Amino acid sequence: MIALSEQTDRGRVVFANVCAKCHGQQGQGDQAPRLIGTPNGLAEYKTVQGLFDYISSQMPNDTPGSLESEEYWDVLAYILDANKILPADTVLGPDNAANVNLMP
Repeated sequence: MIALSEQTDRGRVVFANVCAKCHGQQGQGDQAPRLIGTPNGLAEYKTVQGLFDYISSQMPNDTPGSLESEEYWDVLAYILDANKILPADTVLGPDNAANVNLMP
């Protein structure tokens, strides 16, 4: 099993290489909505599974669904960790995503 820090580090790289072109280098929003900081629209997906389902089928906007499943989990871990809403010691994946709540 990987460590959370490994997952978030990989997610940071994916974010910088793929997501930042629309969401901004710091996730602050640019051509696309803010992902890091407030306000952001993450809670509307209710759980990490809901957010994963959306991004894995719709993102990146120019090539939807083009990342590997692990890359989507990694970038989600990075985004949630940056927003301080990732539960401690949680490595995201299909086994726990439905149980990680995004609602305040």
